Amino acid sequence: MTPKKRKQPRKITRQYLENAALYYLQRYASSAGNFRQVMRRKVKRSCDFHKTEPDEFYPMVDALVERYKSSGLLDDKVFADARVAALRRQGRSTGDILAKLQAKGLARTDIEAALEAHNEACEAEDPELAAAIRLARRKRLGQAQDPETQRKELAKLGRAGFGYETARAALAELKKE
Repeated sequence: MTPKKRKQPRKITRQYLENAALYYLQRYASSAGNFRQVMRRKVKRSCDFHKTEPDEFYPMVDALVERYKSSGLLDDKVFADARVAALRRQGRSTGDILAKLQAKGLARTDIEAALEAHNEACEAEDPELAAAIRLARRKRLGQAQDPETQRKELAKLGRAGFGYETARAALAELKKE
């Protein structure tokens, strides 16, 4: 079986960039920083293939980002709120959420504001503990009787970004059930 050939990238034009940007935003929610990175990669891939200089197209990408931000298509605060809520539902720790969203190009202040808003709206007394419990349930932790397995479960929660006390409290809570 022969490997699948990659499609040759199209030449960059203003219209092509606009269409590609709108198509991307129809499929994915994105922060302005992440959107800029995606579009710059598209430009670079095309320019490398067609042997042109990408620097002349980067201002077009920046103009698109600014236009979409002013029109409301790209809103970092809304994106941060939605991603924080989704990641908390998955049982992600605060540190993990910060790292993931900063990698998506969000400012730390936007992420912290979204975390604060989510923590205030959360019914749990300690949202970090609630997230640790959610992750432990998803991973089916907390039922071990022997000390070695308990230590491994604590380590698993630690690698997920939860502190020792939070992980211990989450596993103790699950043992009560």
